[in-house]
Amino acid sequence: MNKRILILGLAAALVLTAGCMGLGGPSPRVVEDSMVTDISLSKGLGYNVNAVIQNDGGDGDVTVTMKLIDEEKGFVRDEVSTVVSITSGETKKVSLTLDGDLGRTYRYSVEVS
Repeated sequence: MNKRILILGLAAALVLTAGCMGLGGPSPRVVEDSMVTDISLSKGLGYNVNAVIQNDGGDGDVTVTMKLIDEEKGFVRDEVSTVVSITSGETKKVSLTLDGDLGRTYRYSVEVS
């Protein structure tokens, strides 16, 4: 009987420990974002997408993905991702450049994971 209680107690502790380990990583969220058109003779039409990422979790790496979406047709024209290291409670600005075509209207999205 005591062995059974000990084994059940150890199993419960293992399950709780395994569940808590996932809580130690980053918990990113986008707190601000914007897009600016950048026309250059050498690079063509680009869109600078800026985002401020806040980490409400633990230290770690966060993947930031930005997409340029064609308003009329709904397809993703360009997509760029980067990985940033962010500490607990830190706020970090991330800027990426996406390529577009003249004469098109775009919207953007920012995703963090």
